[in-house]
Amino acid sequence: MGVREIHQRGVIHGGKVKFCQVTGTFVTKFIEDLHPRNILFLLSSLDSLSVDELYQRYSLPQEAKIHREDGAPLGPEAPPCSVMPVWLGIHADEVSDPRICISDFGEAWLNTDPSPKEELHTPPIYLPPENTFAKGSIGFPADIWTLACTIHEIMGERPLFESYFGVRDDVISEMISTLGLLPSDWWQMWKAREEFFLEDGTWRPERASRSMPLSERIQHMGRQDEPDFSPEEAESYERMLRAMFEFKPEKRATAEEVAKSDWMMRWGIPSLRTYDIQIPCDLS
Repeated sequence: MGVREIHQRGVIHGGKVKFCQVTGTFVTKFIEDLHPRNILFLLSSLDSLSVDELYQRYSLPQEAKIHREDGAPLGPEAPPCSVMPVWLGIHADEVSDPRICISDFGEAWLNTDPSPKEELHTPPIYLPPENTFAKGSIGFPADIWTLACTIHEIMGERPLFESYFGVRDDVISEMISTLGLLPSDWWQMWKAREEFFLEDGTWRPERASRSMPLSERIQHMGRQDEPDFSPEEAESYERMLRAMFEFKPEKRATAEEVAKSDWMMRWGIPSLRTYDIQIPCDLS
């Protein structure tokens, strides 16, 4: 629903990843897209606390200074320090008064921008395929692809497409394993296909064990011994994801269509009502 509101206002969230080094510890990345870490809970239970009361309850912020690896001064795009996450003592599914907020619009742009985006710098496991095969066609559908990745990661507690080192070709092979073959023109453009597949589109024998279609991945989402979804809900959820994961951006579902999809209307939105989250009138 939040992405629908953003798109209705003509804004494409987009994405970029920036790297800086935290002094004396590790290299960290600041991710600007529809990634799970950019979907925030705003807790009204904290609104009544003063700054001192907040620090007394949850301790002072733990900061680590940031510097560039080349020793040059930080630019205005980078914060002077990194603040470590705080543990509030409650799990996300136990929050009683959540307000959900999409954050970090540092790389967003208007769809009326006369200079279209040539490419995104979203982390590979969330990157839509048009960023590789149709540069210059980045728009609203890119947000939908990334949103679908994020929805499934939140629901299943692990990314849908995985790669140990974030290698783009590995992620594309994961897309094919999950969703089926690329469109024929993209298939011919993909120079690394022979590393993973035979020319007829079947997996190379040494890689065939990696194949796992979307329906099977949904079945493996269960956090306990039993699956999270009934067969009926799993089928509806898969239909929604497949509409969001159309390879060609012009065929991909819009945010409006996702918000009014069968799974959202029968399962997604009703679950939000249990948390007293405000639902737009046309979705109630």
